[in-house]
Amino acid sequence: MANGYHDDSIIDGTSNHEAYTFYNWGGIDIFCYFSHHLVTIPPLGWINVGHAHGVKVIGTLITEWAEGVAFWDKVLESDVKMQNFASALVAIAKTLKFDGWLLNVENKTSKPNQLIEFVRLLHSVLHQELVEPVLIWYDSVTVDGHLNWQNCLNAKNRAFFDACDGIFTNYSWSEADVRASAAEAGERLVDVFVGIDVWGRNFYGGGQFNTQEAVKLAHAYGCSLAVFAPAWTHEALADESCDVQLAAGVAHYRLFLLRERALWASLWPFLSTRLPRRLPFATSFCRGQGPKRRLYGEVICPGPWYNLRHMQYQPNSSHGPHGYMLSVLENILAASRHGLFKDKAGIVRCRRSLELSRNEITSKGPKDGEGSGLAADDEVRAVDATPEEGGVKDNQLEQKPKTRKVSDAFRNLFKIKFSKAAEDESRESTDESTSSLRQASNKSMIQTSVNLRLGQNTAKVRLALAPLPGELECLEPFFEDSFVGGSCLKVNPSDKVYPEHRLIRLFHSDLPFGRALVACVVTKTLPTAPDQALDVELRAVDPERRQLKIVLVGDHTVPRELAERTAPDETVVRLFPVTPNSVGFRDIQKYLLLNQPGFYVPVENSFGWRVRYYTVEVPDLRVVSIDCRTGQAEGPILLGHFGLCQRSEDTDG
Repeated sequence: MANGYHDDSIIDGTSNHEAYTFYNWGGIDIFCYFSHHLVTIPPLGWINVGHAHGVKVIGTLITEWAEGVAFWDKVLESDVKMQNFASALVAIAKTLKFDGWLLNVENKTSKPNQLIEFVRLLHSVLHQELVEPVLIWYDSVTVDGHLNWQNCLNAKNRAFFDACDGIFTNYSWSEADVRASAAEAGERLVDVFVGIDVWGRNFYGGGQFNTQEAVKLAHAYGCSLAVFAPAWTHEALADESCDVQLAAGVAHYRLFLLRERALWASLWPFLSTRLPRRLPFATSFCRGQGPKRRLYGEVICPGPWYNLRHMQYQPNSSHGPHGYMLSVLENILAASRHGLFKDKAGIVRCRRSLELSRNEITSKGPKDGEGSGLAADDEVRAVDATPEEGGVKDNQLEQKPKTRKVSDAFRNLFKIKFSKAAEDESRESTDESTSSLRQASNKSMIQTSVNLRLGQNTAKVRLALAPLPGELECLEPFFEDSFVGGSCLKVNPSDKVYPEHRLIRLFHSDLPFGRALVACVVTKTLPTAPDQALDVELRAVDPERRQLKIVLVGDHTVPRELAERTAPDETVVRLFPVTPNSVGFRDIQKYLLLNQPGFYVPVENSFGWRVRYYTVEVPDLRVVSIDCRTGQAEGPILLGHFGLCQRSEDTDG
């Protein structure tokens, strides 16, 4: 994010409540804090929130230009200096409790063998002093000491790969490079992190909102990903590369949230999901920022604030492209002009046609003479002339010639347009020209990437983002109120485009418990839906993999049709909250205050929040997902807190 060390570096936080933060922790394994300082130490907030989500956090050692050459000449001149420098890096990581380093040597060296030995030494000391540390090598200087980005794992950088825990390849790769990396890595395939530049500088597919194309290819070969500069979603808001269209009236920070969600939702199908695995587990969904800060609903900080140390565990599921549409800019404007974003039928067809067009382009490549991708006027009129067929099913599309023409018009509307420059660049790129350009030296990995020629026949696609006000995010961050911190979740069970009653995934999980659990759910109704309620559903399996659904019932009577909505192989247990001031509640309260004081939240509340506790007594299960469903199909409700805690029978209380 703009060379790092902004509001995120202030330990006690700032008042800039719209500063950048990252909250898609469920999709990543390692968080690397990058900057162009010699030694980049991750700020405390990033270390804390990363570890809270089970993610490793590493810093960066970067050397560049002539200063980098001089630095390594001095460090590598003796074994003692190498040992001292390695010990210093390990001591920094151990003292500040982060998990390792990215080594980014972007300068030539006259002592490549000693540099390899230093990497081996640092790796050894790290693994002696830290628990499961990480040392990653960036694909830059080669084993012969030249600054020559390989864009893959090969014989010229293999020695560095063998000396550490993984390699982060440069970004200007082709599919052939990824294939070669996979073959070279052998059993260490997951240790190859294919470089993914979200800014899209001379990068496969063009990056930005089309970053998915590169991720999809790397994923197909089984490689890991190194997603560089995901803060593009925030940093690019200030310039013309934002590519958010038709967003009049959408607040600045809301645009960032929309862009962030659009980017990561497109990547999510190709990412492994990190699961919460330990009890107690509790979160109030705060993102470490907000216009006010609250404790149990009471305002304790009346002004805006930002402090990453106070971010709490975030949902680790993606709910699809609700609330936005991605396509090339011309298509977004054309679809809006012809009113295709006004109802479910138009939106569904636009999305389907976009996917069909993108799949065709990806599999076949651009053809000579391909047009702008916009539908001809008569085709657009064909779409507008048949609004009654908006809800036609797919099998009916094949039966009616008129409807098939409409479908073809939609597909044509969303064909991808490639610029002539992109096509020319794709045709002209050769191994010889790419190789010569890679000989450039003394450049940083950001500055050099713009000078490297893309080495594959894949045209770049620049996608734009259009907000769709009629669609509501399933789990919407809500900053106007909170139970603890600066935000909570607003659960939207349906919207004008999708009126179906949603079952919404909060967490994928792997939470074991013995004989009993205590659950805590905190909700608040809104004036627009004062009678709304929320059930939380724990999906569990026993050692024989038999399924059990445990429903923590909210403040409502369970409708008969909801009670019968279960899979044939499921057993359903419905639990109602323990009544406050009852014997059962006093037992729970005593147990938590004596054994899990950090888990307990008071039931009494003067700010409209409803705190409910449940006792779950089903032995030897694992909770594999946590879902929620409102009592009514329409109207939002706030989810302010959720927690699960083991209850041991042999503990006092």
